[in-house]
Amino acid sequence: MNLSFWLNNREYKLSIKERQKNDILVDLNGKTYEVAVEFLNSDEILLIIDGKIYNAIICASNSSFRVCVNGQSFDIEKKSVSQILEGRHNQRQKRDVKTSMPGKIVKVLMTEGDDAEEGQAVLILEAMKMQNEIKSPQKGKVTKIIPKAGDSVETGTLLFSVE
Repeated sequence: MNLSFWLNNREYKLSIKERQKNDILVDLNGKTYEVAVEFLNSDEILLIIDGKIYNAIICASNSSFRVCVNGQSFDIEKKSVSQILEGRHNQRQKRDVKTSMPGKIVKVLMTEGDDAEEGQAVLILEAMKMQNEIKSPQKGKVTKIIPKAGDSVETGTLLFSVE
């Protein structure tokens, strides 16, 4: 059985293979564990992992599981395929900012590695006798700044990237 789950906004990939009754192999994000399982009742499980005993109580709702392991509680989200795909679509990705007109770079306000807020000015471009702030399209880290103050740029020139 293969599945994914989310804990504290982090995705975990889980693979479970039954080797024999109450003896399973669990692969969690690429690390394999041999697990002995004893079902105490419909909500409570006893797990033996690497010689350590874990008592797990599982409470399910429509949107999540609450798992209590040796007294520590974890809330695990259930997500549908559409929620997963929507989340991946909305993740921030690298955005390249190019100039829409030729001009001259007057001032570079940030350096590579700086954190930028959405709408924060990264550099100033003079075009058609006007100075224009060129702003970050998203919150993220400035990963690349190409021109320096005094450089002339043509339409479509890559100015900077934000991830």
